[in-house]
Amino acid sequence: MRATIVLALAGAIAGGANLTISGVNRAEFWAFLDTLLTEGDADTLVHATHMEDKLDLNVRYGDLKGQLGMFLYEPSKPWVGGREPLRLLDYTIAYSPKRFEVLYGKFFQSFGKGLALRTYSDDDFRHYKSLHGLRGTASLPYRTDVVAFGARMRDIFFQENVYHVMNFDDTTDQVYGANLASRPVTWGGFGGRYVRINGDDDLASNGFTELYGGDLTLSFGPIEVYGEVCQRMGTKPIIGGRERGIGYYATGTFAMGWFSLLGQYMDYDKLGFPDKVYEAKEYRYNDPPTPIKSGVAMNRGVDERGFGVVATGTPIQSLYLEADLGRLYTHDDSSAGVVEWEGKARYNPVAEWTFEAYFNHMLQRNVELGTYNRVVDKPVVHVNYLVGQHTFAFEGEVGLVDERSTRGDSWDYLETALALSYGYGEALLFTLGIQHVDVELQKRYNGETFWPMFEAVWSITHRNMLRVRVGAERGGYTCSGGVCRDEPPFRGIKAQLISRF
Repeated sequence: MRATIVLALAGAIAGGANLTISGVNRAEFWAFLDTLLTEGDADTLVHATHMEDKLDLNVRYGDLKGQLGMFLYEPSKPWVGGREPLRLLDYTIAYSPKRFEVLYGKFFQSFGKGLALRTYSDDDFRHYKSLHGLRGTASLPYRTDVVAFGARMRDIFFQENVYHVMNFDDTTDQVYGANLASRPVTWGGFGGRYVRINGDDDLASNGFTELYGGDLTLSFGPIEVYGEVCQRMGTKPIIGGRERGIGYYATGTFAMGWFSLLGQYMDYDKLGFPDKVYEAKEYRYNDPPTPIKSGVAMNRGVDERGFGVVATGTPIQSLYLEADLGRLYTHDDSSAGVVEWEGKARYNPVAEWTFEAYFNHMLQRNVELGTYNRVVDKPVVHVNYLVGQHTFAFEGEVGLVDERSTRGDSWDYLETALALSYGYGEALLFTLGIQHVDVELQKRYNGETFWPMFEAVWSITHRNMLRVRVGAERGGYTCSGGVCRDEPPFRGIKAQLISRF
């Protein structure tokens, strides 16, 4: 009798559960000219290929959730200079009723604004920083959430046309974390967190690194302020002993009617871990925010402070205005720094026309390796015209660059980019573009000066999109969220198929 009741209940539960499956697959193939260092120490262009596939599959059945992730990267031979295949198979299984969840496998987790911990997946920048282990979450009364986990991190990053596991030597590091976030009243909330990293390089059993801190949020009508503090306790390299670091981040927003204002302040002193200055490791367990709109950071929390201000407004319905100012520098305020400001205006006189223009000024000093000073002033114009199912667009930009190397060399040059686009409905988009530099720069662009490009985007269905690009790309120094890389010039063809199901 009891067995019959159990079977009946199990059947009822199973019958009442819905099975849902969804996911996205991104497949790419490149055929291009690549630069390899030959035995004769001469740079030679050779034909190369790049194939990758990234699948993320999500399954849910009642209170059970599962994820399957596959990542395949296959470069053409010879496999030299860090060019190696990468094949990964990840999984996640979780029991997730309404108020809590227990998860095992791959997951992403950030605490607060990232001063103590931040992992994420960025397809556009090709940066995948994930945790692998056990995590428990609970939703408590008074809008309070608690997270606790034990895991190991893996940081995959694309640079110089190759995928790298940035923490390849430290994938065995143990990461433990706990976080509390609460908003018991509408006008305020608070949070607290703790992260501990145990590594093979620790000099003693008590030589681990820990980051801990908290935050506070207050709202008063149109004003909201947020503040977070985080302290790092680590081990001094080689000599041993405890080392302290501290980080502060504060932001305030004001929004009323057609106008809004955002202000940021940050101060990071030995907060970044691992410490790049001592350990020369490019990955981070924590990623504190940067005030620079383009995503540049000095050293990602090791030694930097700064501020940012963003003002936006719509004085009339058809006009949008924005002004940004960000500054970041080291604590001595002399050896290194970044300043960026930008003014933007977008005007829609009628539904068919959109005009947008902005001017960006960027100063970087001792940020890029080998570059002492680089100043870029860049005006940009974008025009869009829509008539029926037809869309016409034009974009043009000119970068006036003044650059000085750490060896005393100097260059003044123009970087120009023009693009014409035509689109038909939501199905087709064609773009013809050119990029040009008026000086041969071996350091940045391998002596190349002209890059033409043609791109076609076909939305085969609302779930499948094919993108084909033929021609050349200038490359250059690009950043996202404080992480930067040098992208070499590209000549060849890229094909990408994105499918959602």
